[in-house]
Amino acid sequence: MLDQPSSIQDQVSQDIGLFLRRHKDPRKGLALLAGKSQIHTKTLRRLIEKEHNPGYQTLYKLYSCLIGTPDFDQILLAAPAVVREKLKRTDPQVKSSPLFKYTVSTEQEMLKDPCFSELYVLAETRPFDLGFVRGRFGEYGIEILHKMLQMNVLRLLDNGRYGLGSHRSTFSAATIKTVGLRLAERYSKPARTDENYANYMNLFFESVSESTYRKWLEIDTQAFKAKIQILENPASRGKIPAFMFNVTDTLQES
Repeated sequence: MLDQPSSIQDQVSQDIGLFLRRHKDPRKGLALLAGKSQIHTKTLRRLIEKEHNPGYQTLYKLYSCLIGTPDFDQILLAAPAVVREKLKRTDPQVKSSPLFKYTVSTEQEMLKDPCFSELYVLAETRPFDLGFVRGRFGEYGIEILHKMLQMNVLRLLDNGRYGLGSHRSTFSAATIKTVGLRLAERYSKPARTDENYANYMNLFFESVSESTYRKWLEIDTQAFKAKIQILENPASRGKIPAFMFNVTDTLQES
């Protein structure tokens, strides 16, 4: 990497440019980077032109390719300072739990195994005992529990229940979708929507302008940030295990 530019847009544009200059045909280099990072070529071009302010998920995908490792902690160590600071500032997991180790191997298990992902979420929100695991998942659940203990994803608490350990999952967009859908299918309760403060569900679809669509996304982003900010107050923590999962997207397949 070169000397660190002052803005995130300058840094990202410079680093993509360095990658492309290693290829005789920049177009092929861009296609290669898009394939490896799972970032659309249109988005990469906007990043090169400094027309897009990348979020933490885009930065993870991009720098895992540029640095050559999917390991979250290695990315934080090797990324340019301006990128590292944005990741620390904007990733809600790092903000709330800066001392934990985030591993791609844990995320891979989250993606492929519904039992693993559900136990991961419950360990953070409502620690459980062996009886719960056996009743919910049978002997397979006990096997996954032991696996999670060996991976330091779970730890045995003083009360005999299991909570999250020192190794945590990174959360790519694919993992957010997969785990979010599983939680919504298992724990969303349509029958309780008539109760005050029980839950919230919405569905809306319409053809909208580009400016309207961007405003929707801005509102969603600010709403999520506001919810996370509430948790900075210790008094916000309590006994209700809750989740939120939100998607706003176009009704186009790509």
